[in-house]
Amino acid sequence: MPEIAYINGKFMPLEQATVSVEDRGYQFADAVYEVVRTYCGRPFALDEHLARLFRSLAAIQLEHSFTADNLKPLIVEAIQRAGFPETLVYLQISRGVAKRHRGFPTGHEPVFVLTARALPDTRHIREKGITVITVPDNRWGRCDIKSVGLLANVLAHHAAHQAGANDAVFVEADGAIAEATAANVFIIHNGTLLTPPEGPKILSGITRGKILEAARAAGIAAAERRVTKVELLGADEAFLSSTTAEVVPILAVDGHKIGAGPLAPRIYDQFIKMFAS
Repeated sequence: MPEIAYINGKFMPLEQATVSVEDRGYQFADAVYEVVRTYCGRPFALDEHLARLFRSLAAIQLEHSFTADNLKPLIVEAIQRAGFPETLVYLQISRGVAKRHRGFPTGHEPVFVLTARALPDTRHIREKGITVITVPDNRWGRCDIKSVGLLANVLAHHAAHQAGANDAVFVEADGAIAEATAANVFIIHNGTLLTPPEGPKILSGITRGKILEAARAAGIAAAERRVTKVELLGADEAFLSSTTAEVVPILAVDGHKIGAGPLAPRIYDQFIKMFAS
């Protein structure tokens, strides 16, 4: 089964897909993206993913003629063409190809890129759990925009691996945690599920929202509020959530062990029951 790409109106094998060296996504990170996965071959929470994509486009003032009604059948077609049991679909829209200059170009069409690959099997990560380090949050101030400008995330992830950990959690100067390099952070404290609130310092994950719904449906209190590094270190349980990995227990933070408990698996089971079966 092939990994495939779609660029501005044409499907092709992924290895044949190219964009110009003057694409503004390449030169300025002047682009936004989304990642959609399937469950049982069907795209998960597609309306929510596309709504976030259009919020990101509006936030960076990227003019376009795309609509959700345009993109939905294209995503479904890509999934069907690829033919994987489960698929990971990546969407990226840049401001287009233009002579390199920081000003917005005029008269240039956006470049729309889609890829469809086999969804990685992350069960072993969820079953084994991960360790994380904390790092100062030196990212730009609009992390709620799903921008391709992710260099700070790349460097933080690399720092985690250099330290023998799996990932990094960004911490604000006042001690509040934000998110991991590609996931939202949850802790469980005295039976309540807690996660940092929506705002410019986190990308509010689609899975994050579903996890909150699942917790409440399972009879577990859940709240969005400021969570500190001290609270993370003292949590009864902690986990990350993301599109691909779903729910991943955190077993240690900066070498400090956190126990695996019963509530994260219960929340995950409820999530699967509600949204993925």
